Amino acid sequence: MSRVYQVILPVFISIFMSVFIFAASACATAQKPGEVTLAPTFVAEKNSSADAKVVAPALDVAAIVSQQNHRVAGLKIFATRGSAELRWHDENGDHFEQAQVDLAWRNGGDDISLRADKMGERLAWAGANAKQWWLFEPKREPSRLWLGARDRPVPDSLLPFAGPDALLELLAALPWPNTVAIMQESPDNFTAEFVRSPRGKWVKTRVEVPKNSGIPSHIWLLDAKGNVLAESELSLPVMAVMNHLPMADRPMVASKITLKSVSNVGVWQIFWDEPGAREDRLKDRLFDLEVIRSVMRPIEVIDLEKGQPKR
Repeated sequence: MSRVYQVILPVFISIFMSVFIFAASACATAQKPGEVTLAPTFVAEKNSSADAKVVAPALDVAAIVSQQNHRVAGLKIFATRGSAELRWHDENGDHFEQAQVDLAWRNGGDDISLRADKMGERLAWAGANAKQWWLFEPKREPSRLWLGARDRPVPDSLLPFAGPDALLELLAALPWPNTVAIMQESPDNFTAEFVRSPRGKWVKTRVEVPKNSGIPSHIWLLDAKGNVLAESELSLPVMAVMNHLPMADRPMVASKITLKSVSNVGVWQIFWDEPGAREDRLKDRLFDLEVIRSVMRPIEVIDLEKGQPKR
């Protein structure tokens, strides 16, 4: 392994782990079918103290939630490929790395596959099903497979919370709950906040949505005190290529995504190429842990539910 790989790879894999190993299945609240709980809508009053709030002209919260969930409903299956750029700074200055990334999911995100490659070599392969996540690190010595319950964090992750749902949330691919607070702070945008079932420190989400497009442009994951754990900026929206759906039901998704962690260790920029649901990117083997394991053949396995590593 070259000296460049020895220096770059631990940072690259660590960031990769932090991007993927997030929360578990979608967070539901106990509500009657079809019931929508409307939170008060507020807007900051101009020329007043920062804390002053007045009731804004009513936004149709139920319609906003319905619009977002209709878009997400078109993302039950999804697959895309693209390039990822990682920038970070340390005592040796500014750094830049690139990788090719393949992302796919089925069943609304219950089954996920996320692969990163560079110059034809696999850097990592992460995945999840409804019960657990896995992460293969073929460049580690010895090569390693991590296993954990879907809602359990991976050790040494840069982000202090757990599970694949956080990745889906940052990509605006999870349905919103019925109880949503809407704040309108400018004529062009509104901000939505809602509670998620706790996964590590992540308990709440804030989303900024331009009114002209209705597509989330900025998402923050928050802890119980409102501190930002991670955020994403979503831009250059395109219609996903979903040939199995009528045109009216094909969702808009961001083709450029910027992911940041509170640690500021690194910033990902991801550029998707033709996001959609191509069958060749959704093959069963991509989501089958045993099939992947037979291909990757890790020397060491660490199952967080069982303790000590196994070889």
